[in-house]
Amino acid sequence: MEKEKLIEEILEKEWSYFSKLNNIGGRADCQDNREDFIIMRKSQWETFNEETLLSYLEDLNSKNNPLFQKYGQMMKYNSPEEYEKLKVILESPSKNKITLVEKIMSIYMEWEEEFFKKYPIFSSMGRPLYSTEDDNIETSIETYLRGELLSYSEKTLKLYLDYIIDNKEKNINLAIKNMDNLAKIQGFNDSDDVESYYKNLSKN
Repeated sequence: MEKEKLIEEILEKEWSYFSKLNNIGGRADCQDNREDFIIMRKSQWETFNEETLLSYLEDLNSKNNPLFQKYGQMMKYNSPEEYEKLKVILESPSKNKITLVEKIMSIYMEWEEEFFKKYPIFSSMGRPLYSTEDDNIETSIETYLRGELLSYSEKTLKLYLDYIIDNKEKNINLAIKNMDNLAKIQGFNDSDDVESYYKNLSKN
């Protein structure tokens, strides 16, 4: 399966899961905004290799809803009281899975920190960086990433870690690549273009 079709299949399955999730505070506005959901997720999936995408598609086809797991795990940080009520029905990650997640996060958070330093204006338009900045309105990149990774199978995590390490060795920052993809969808060339545009806008 070619990568573009693979991503399309992933997006359709994710949207189906996401739009049907039951939220504690009732249905969220973003659950009716398919366009924004597809843009954000597509930008991310385009930074993955095909092998990891195929494995994640297998995760989506399993009986376990990865998106339920993802948002449930995030609640440990952004809604701890609600998490306590929910944790009995969430997957309890193995030590091996936690180790894989932490290894990926240590590299990816360095990339995110580099993005924030290099593009202060562009980064200010999105999520805060660290879990310490979480509240009931904003969820940080760190919390979101941990929840996302914990929703992957160990097979997917192993493949993704290998890919992450390979990119790090080649000095490729996948967090910036993700934001470059997002910039292109919004009509810019890349993150540099977004930063320059808003810098010049603030001068006028």
